[in-house]
Amino acid sequence: MAVLRLRPLLALLVLGLCPAALHAQEAGNAAVSGEADFNLYCASCHGQDGKGDGPKAFGLSVPLPDLTTMTERYGTFPADRLARIIDGRDALEGHLDREMPVWGVWFREEAAAELGGAEGDEGSVARRVENLIGHLESLQASP
Repeated sequence: MAVLRLRPLLALLVLGLCPAALHAQEAGNAAVSGEADFNLYCASCHGQDGKGDGPKAFGLSVPLPDLTTMTERYGTFPADRLARIIDGRDALEGHLDREMPVWGVWFREEAAAELGGAEGDEGSVARRVENLIGHLESLQASP
């Protein structure tokens, strides 16, 4: 009898949670934080703090830039340029072969392999790159 009285409450609870679950499913890998992606994919070369001193930086053909001083070096934060570098549209100066992975392609391949439920559509990959750029912007040294 008590279960029958709880049925409307349970229905409301389930209906209330469905939109949140649907939104989380739609967000997919686009909801991955830029900091999480940086730590997973970038920090091994660029260092946890973005200063270019990660454990894999020593074997590269050119020294890695200090990512915390980009705004200072360029006069403004170069978000568009970073997007083109990260997703592979721009070559990197000073590199004979591109040593930095093309992360836009990597994110799509990761999705195709169904790693972690990642999505591979262009919009989702672009949002993931944007999240990464947002994290890089947060690393900028104060003037």
